[in-house]
Amino acid sequence: MRAVVYQGPFQVAVAEVPEPRLEAEGDAIVAVELAAICGSDLHIYHGKIAGVLPGAVLGHEFVGRIVEKGPLVPLALGERVVGSFQVACGECPACRRGQYFACLKGGVYGFGLALGNLPGAQAERVRVPFARHSLFPIGDLPAEEALLAGDILTTAYGGVRPFLSPGMGVAVVGSGPVGLMAQAVAHALGAGRVFAIDPEESRLEKARALGSLPINPKAEDPAARVRRETEGLGAELVVEAVGGEGEALALALRLAGPGGVVSSLGVPTAERLDYPWLSAFSRGITFRSSLANVPRWIGEVLALQRAGRLRGSFVFSHRLPLEEAPEGYRLFHERQATKVALVP
Repeated sequence: MRAVVYQGPFQVAVAEVPEPRLEAEGDAIVAVELAAICGSDLHIYHGKIAGVLPGAVLGHEFVGRIVEKGPLVPLALGERVVGSFQVACGECPACRRGQYFACLKGGVYGFGLALGNLPGAQAERVRVPFARHSLFPIGDLPAEEALLAGDILTTAYGGVRPFLSPGMGVAVVGSGPVGLMAQAVAHALGAGRVFAIDPEESRLEKARALGSLPINPKAEDPAARVRRETEGLGAELVVEAVGGEGEALALALRLAGPGGVVSSLGVPTAERLDYPWLSAFSRGITFRSSLANVPRWIGEVLALQRAGRLRGSFVFSHRLPLEEAPEGYRLFHERQATKVALVP
């Protein structure tokens, strides 16, 4: 079958790879209807994720139909499903506590040796381990909407929902796909003023269309602007949606007001951060950071999508055939795309 494979920094290709096969009674094979390129895939593209070797199949965002399944999979053949980007067994001590991101048997598609060595989903078909806990029915939801529930929309939801009270002021650092999803969630769940911080005007236009107040750090100091808009206090909830080397997180910590929460969602590539301990201590800041917990929150997200209260497909700027995936990666890398869908 055809799939997108990693060849080295800034090099991906579409190649023939072996067909996936059922390997356990809880496995399913999904024929991919739609896949997508995620911002965290760019970390692989840039050569910054150790353990992703040349030849690895990429991608962790997908929707499709079940075409094969083991006897322990309760879903029906032919059923449309979205895959959580996290594979979780549902039975280990971490899963029983609802901490699916820490599953002792799980992993992430397309992220190499460090995260389970699972072949990715930018392919014609993908094997889903522990399908009972890693696939979710989507009925007739549009593919672009349902796909977001398997990763970035539910990632954003899990970074906002536990900390948000109605009317709360929220600042989101980064208006890429995850940042825009975080803003959409904050608006849907009753936030007050939502501040969107990003240096790209095209992204700020999308944030403005959501009802957020755009702030360009090239034009003004975001922390000063947020304080000015919040009677000198700062934001009650700050969502960091960039990751990388830590500059966005350093800004997020500056934006938080007294008693505020900083929720870090971006995938980091740096091992360490110079944490402003004294300042955070004196302001009573809570810092929360972890790999997203999609299986924990995806049920609520899908319910809100079905009710029409959460819509995120506006984030897609390009829909390309799978064969054009290298061009999709280039466009995303050069910030000419906000989100790229791939059609096998």
